[in-house]
Amino acid sequence: MSSRPNLILISTDQQRYDSIAANGSEFLRTPNLDRLANEGVTFRRAYCPNTVCTPSRVSMMTGLHLSRHGSYNIGTVASDPSLFLSSLLRESGYRTHHVGKAHWYPWESPSPETLGPERSREPFRDFAGFETAELSRGHGPWAATSGHYGAWLEAQGLDPADIRVEFLFKGQGDYNGTGDSALPERYHQGAWVAERAIHWMERRADGEGDDRPFFLNLGFQDPHHPHILPSDFLDRVDPELVPPPAARADREADEAEHVPLFRNGTLIESRFNGTFEMAGNGKYAWGPYFEREEFSKQTRAYYYSMVQLIDRQVGRILDALDAFGLARNTFVVFTSDHGEMLGDHGIGQKGPLVYEGVTRIPLLMRYPDGFEPQAPAEPCASLVDVLPTLADAAGIADPIRREGVSLLPMLRGEGPPKRTGVRIEYKEEPDRIRFKCWVTPEWKLAVYTGESFGELYDVKNDPGERRNLYALPEYDSIKQRLLLELLADLERGEPTNPRPSRV
Repeated sequence: MSSRPNLILISTDQQRYDSIAANGSEFLRTPNLDRLANEGVTFRRAYCPNTVCTPSRVSMMTGLHLSRHGSYNIGTVASDPSLFLSSLLRESGYRTHHVGKAHWYPWESPSPETLGPERSREPFRDFAGFETAELSRGHGPWAATSGHYGAWLEAQGLDPADIRVEFLFKGQGDYNGTGDSALPERYHQGAWVAERAIHWMERRADGEGDDRPFFLNLGFQDPHHPHILPSDFLDRVDPELVPPPAARADREADEAEHVPLFRNGTLIESRFNGTFEMAGNGKYAWGPYFEREEFSKQTRAYYYSMVQLIDRQVGRILDALDAFGLARNTFVVFTSDHGEMLGDHGIGQKGPLVYEGVTRIPLLMRYPDGFEPQAPAEPCASLVDVLPTLADAAGIADPIRREGVSLLPMLRGEGPPKRTGVRIEYKEEPDRIRFKCWVTPEWKLAVYTGESFGELYDVKNDPGERRNLYALPEYDSIKQRLLLELLADLERGEPTNPRPSRV
């Protein structure tokens, strides 16, 4: 067996930083994610590179921001998969397999991800750089109708049309679709991801595979809305224990121009909307929604309970690694593509926002043979760092200039990355709302191209981001410094071709 580590990358969809007990949320029960943090490390200030699915997921797979990889929004055509981590590892001798959510391709037009269950009886081959792949697509009941997950349900004798959901607030305008599904936990999409991952590792442990090190990429669809739980899943968060959402700004006049539109439901009617309905948000009046105490408490409790369901599946995977003798030489990363507002500032879900709820994400790493368990890491980290970190652990000299950096030297006690912060980018359309955001341990600056407004938060002294300092002259020097750091980061990632001669 190769001494190079096996690699497992576990990603969820729309999971907040505060949704793990080890990250300070004592109202939650996440013993398996806590185990990863305690046996490895949790990053206190990890951020997504974009606040909707596809751009962020492509950034995680490429180590590049959307301004480099081009997949700027959901529904875009995927970047060249030769840039993907899957391709880099496969070319370097790794056996690569994917299970679950990908969303590197469009879901509402023909693409490699839109094939139905009838085409998904066997794993796909040569999918997005992966040697093999088993896909799921969509959330809630929709997920049961497509991909390998849908085919698996049919093989269990289940008809997706028979899966009933009892919604808590049916007909009352619950944009989060909070409710209970008749589909048992053992058939839940997350349980399927864990089952397929364990089955795949078991076959290799039994000698049915080969002796190459492996890269297993696992994509959970939750806790993305709708907030639906299996009716037989009883390990739930008490709504009375969930802390209230972060308060709105001290003065609405200080907010970026588009922010109040999330609350009154007019965002997609505004000049900020593009060709399609705004990514990550629809015609939802979130202000009145979260002012309804029962809605707010229940939908938030269901959201966090969905994370506890994920935690149970992660535990199955970790137990399998132990059982197969793979735990010590396997580098496990757990993270999410972006967060969820969940009522913070009177807003739900996601979109062109820079608040902590939607930009700050969990990032856990464990590699027993590679680094010691350690205290939570304080330097800022980003999903673009995942590829360089795993490539570094695998001993691969990457020929492509990535924008992320390897976090492995820091985890081995060699000092933090040589950068002052991390970048977040958003582009609804090339001619619609778009921003570049720079985040440091003390500050967060968002610059909106073509707009007179912006955002500046003192995140150290104002962690709730209630006071936007962007328009205050006394902060001009700080804005200038942060802008120069942002420009330096943009230049650091610019590709350069070889120059073998003067002329």
